[in-house]
Amino acid sequence: METAPRLIGVPAAEVDAVWPLAEPLIEGACRRGRGKDAPADIRRALRERDQQLWLAWNGSVVALAVTEIVCHPRKKCCRIRICTGRERRAWGHQLAHIEAWAKAQGCAAMELIARPGWSRLLKEQGYATTHLYCEKEL
Repeated sequence: METAPRLIGVPAAEVDAVWPLAEPLIEGACRRGRGKDAPADIRRALRERDQQLWLAWNGSVVALAVTEIVCHPRKKCCRIRICTGRERRAWGHQLAHIEAWAKAQGCAAMELIARPGWSRLLKEQGYATTHLYCEKEL
């Protein structure tokens, strides 16, 4: 029987060690991001501690998230930039670990841009859909 994935924060010093496990998922997310980032950009930001890597792990990487601290003029937030993988129902509730970490960093809120399918899971965890983010290439 496979164990439930556990969400683990990866220290910046260990990013290179886990990169081969994370890169395929990050590469897919970058493709869906319409050219805003490449995996090398994410890796650099993780190494420089500008972003943080979280792995859903059960002996292999099931999913991952990439976060960043964003300081708005009146509120510090933790933004989930990437959240991708499989078995979302098995680990999605563990976003609370990221929320606790964010609160310890002085964040007053979480923010993210997610595909519509995330709405139901996030609503169950107290998130509200306040905006729809749409894009058009010029």
